[in-house]
Amino acid sequence: MLVPLANWHNPTKRRLEAIRAAHERNEAGLLELLQAYLVLKGRKRATLSARTLENYQLAVRDFLAWAWSETQSLDILKAEADDLDRYIADLQTKGGHLGGSQGQVLKPGSIATYVAGVRALYRALEWAGAARLPQVRSPQDPTPPEERRPALPPGLYQKLLAHLAGPEPQTCRDRLAVRLMAEAGLRISEVINLQLEDVHLEERLLFIRSGKGRKQRSVPLSRALVQELQEWLRLRLAHAAAGERALLINLGGRKADGRAMTDKTLRKILNGHYRTLGFPERYYGAHMLRHTAGTRFYKVSRDLHATARLLGHSNLNTSAIYAKMDLEGLFEVVDKLEG
Repeated sequence: MLVPLANWHNPTKRRLEAIRAAHERNEAGLLELLQAYLVLKGRKRATLSARTLENYQLAVRDFLAWAWSETQSLDILKAEADDLDRYIADLQTKGGHLGGSQGQVLKPGSIATYVAGVRALYRALEWAGAARLPQVRSPQDPTPPEERRPALPPGLYQKLLAHLAGPEPQTCRDRLAVRLMAEAGLRISEVINLQLEDVHLEERLLFIRSGKGRKQRSVPLSRALVQELQEWLRLRLAHAAAGERALLINLGGRKADGRAMTDKTLRKILNGHYRTLGFPERYYGAHMLRHTAGTRFYKVSRDLHATARLLGHSNLNTSAIYAKMDLEGLFEVVDKLEG
């Protein structure tokens, strides 16, 4: 639960605390200010996801590590656009500035996330009356979205399902998670947050209570997915901890056995399956499975409105990318040249 922090409620005190944190190089204090600003004044306010907050905090920590290094020694309250441009150039050429990320080349999307986090910090400092927001833009990624975030080709998807065809409870759980993303179009956060009461098998519906931006929607299920859910619910009875209502649960391990899974755990499990099958790295991750669903929805329907409705998009332009992800259709075009 994200809550605004009391230290930052009073405007006068907020300014003094922000200036003190910056001058004393108090990273924790600035991260508190960032959280208070995002929860009270940010676009999503109290509905801000924990993952977004975590990403922004990481970005700010990286920026502060750069700004307060011996080579920079920057007074962040007096930073100009040129200073942030130098930070972006450093990210592009040298990578991140925290342990474990130093020297690693960052993708344009990661740099954009870092810049968004730094912007949020300066909006928070501006809110506190301690600094102003420098005008800076993230570098554009020349790679089109459909190439940056590909869908899993049908052949590889069938290979993944075959790999997860066993009767073991863990295999059944992992297969259900994959199919909910790749066939029903759920985000990993939506899969993790599904509760037993959200599953309506008689109506062939899932009720998503915590979609992106806290939007709710009903997701229709294929008959095959209904059967998959029925099988998992039967197996789940023997493994769920008392009182646990999450649909997907951990299996094995004394600490979390029978309790709700986290997205971190599920991502690790999925990447393990991809690694076992020898998938190219561009097909790793969980969101790729949702792209797979979007591509399939559009290929079957040729209807952006239906695709947007199934995926929970409020903007058709967001769904239009799936028309460009249809590599199978492009192969059909190329193959016709040989006829």
